[in-house]
Amino acid sequence: MMVATLGIALPEIRQTFSLTEVAAGSLFSVMMLIAALTSGVAGRLADKFGRKRILITGLCLLALGFGFAGVSSNPLLFFLLLAVTGIGYGFTPPSLYAIMSDLLPRRRGLGASLVSVTYGIGGAIGAVLASRITAAFGWRAAFVTVAVIAGADMMLQLFWIRDTHAASSTTRTGSFRDALSLSILLLALAEFIGGSVFWSSAAWTPTLLRTAKALSLQDAGWIMGVLSVANMFGSFCLGNLSDKFGRKRVVALSAFPAAVAAFVLFYSLHTPLSLALGIAVFGSIKASVPALVVALAQESAPPGNAGSAAGIIMSLHYFAGVIAPLIAARIIASTGDIVLAMILMTSLPLILYGTLIGAVRERNR
Repeated sequence: MMVATLGIALPEIRQTFSLTEVAAGSLFSVMMLIAALTSGVAGRLADKFGRKRILITGLCLLALGFGFAGVSSNPLLFFLLLAVTGIGYGFTPPSLYAIMSDLLPRRRGLGASLVSVTYGIGGAIGAVLASRITAAFGWRAAFVTVAVIAGADMMLQLFWIRDTHAASSTTRTGSFRDALSLSILLLALAEFIGGSVFWSSAAWTPTLLRTAKALSLQDAGWIMGVLSVANMFGSFCLGNLSDKFGRKRVVALSAFPAAVAAFVLFYSLHTPLSLALGIAVFGSIKASVPALVVALAQESAPPGNAGSAAGIIMSLHYFAGVIAPLIAARIIASTGDIVLAMILMTSLPLILYGTLIGAVRERNR
């Protein structure tokens, strides 16, 4: 909801603080970069001090950073408060994935996919809510509203969630170095590559639809909505399949048809209906990122390092969010061909992603 609200309100924020396009874009970059730097630390802290403490800390920072940003009048202070929000953004997913791993040790695929599904639902609700509140009361009211929701969420977790990891006296946490096995490093690299597909397609597909495919703004909007739904549907289905048939097998085998689907989508399809069908297939079968990579990393890590494993994977996911859109932009600028750029940023990385996942040694669950 926070990310969607910032995106929806960005034109009004630019006008309020008289920001250039580059400065406005840096608002996203600073949050993603801070989240990337703090995710690995948060995962380790979740293993040492309990998942619930780190989750509550992350939600507090989200609420305070975003809420105070909504009432700040100084551009530099606004920027710094978004950096605080980025710390909360980095703390929350690793601890949440670790909690889900503790609650569903035999169904980690389902647990991790539920995180991705509700992330997508929150983004959809956040976009609608932010647009309505911004139109009626201004962007500051939208920021404060989302901050209040984050605070309510924090209170819910504080009083409702039982931290099974912290409650267990037999739980032992290995060193962070123990978590940095060859399998974890391969999965981190795979996540960076798979996350590059996730972020570059999210950032540049709307532009491709409106330019290379000559769609209207309305058609591009509902087709991107199809992509969001497909990501949620695919994550849920692939998560359940991975619990039944093996994490590595499902993730690796879904990557190669996703590469073919990306090529067909961007190169061969042109009408709104065919593009919607193509993007539904593409979104569904590429949806193993990042949830199932996190689940596979948790199972590959030594006992007691589920949080560290999740933090490492999410850190590389966020780094991909900072770098991949910029690489795609560079390819578009140098070639002048957005279709070629999107194929290079989706099909080829998905093949490499599937190959790296296939090289990981999977433990018996």
